[in-house]
Amino acid sequence: MNESDTEVSRVLFEFETVIEDHTAYLDELENLIVLSEIDLNKATRLVKRMRRVRKELLQGLEIINENIDKVSDLKIKEEALGLINYLIVLGLKDEKEMLNTLNQNLKNKGIDLDIEKDIEQIDKIMNSIAHLNF
Repeated sequence: MNESDTEVSRVLFEFETVIEDHTAYLDELENLIVLSEIDLNKATRLVKRMRRVRKELLQGLEIINENIDKVSDLKIKEEALGLINYLIVLGLKDEKEMLNTLNQNLKNKGIDLDIEKDIEQIDKIMNSIAHLNF
């Protein structure tokens, strides 16, 4: 196992929890936006937690991005690419759509949580890893 294999394996191990958190937050976000009355405190806490998880995702994806071409273990490489595909196709795309909806619902009530920056960050993450999506 080379150094790149080790780095990507470490990220994949850490991502188990990060992905679970991200998925749970997506579920919470979905439940939040279907309610006619949005709980602003809950929305604020959720957006902050999602920002923290997204930061962890970005850091891990940068490590994968830097090392994936040097990974020699095919199982590690396949797992990393599968995770990236999941994030691009489902996780980040769903997050972006739901954050857009939440942002619109909040703005209709005169509330701004600066969610545009989150959406820009998601676009940046997706663009940075899109070339690995195969």
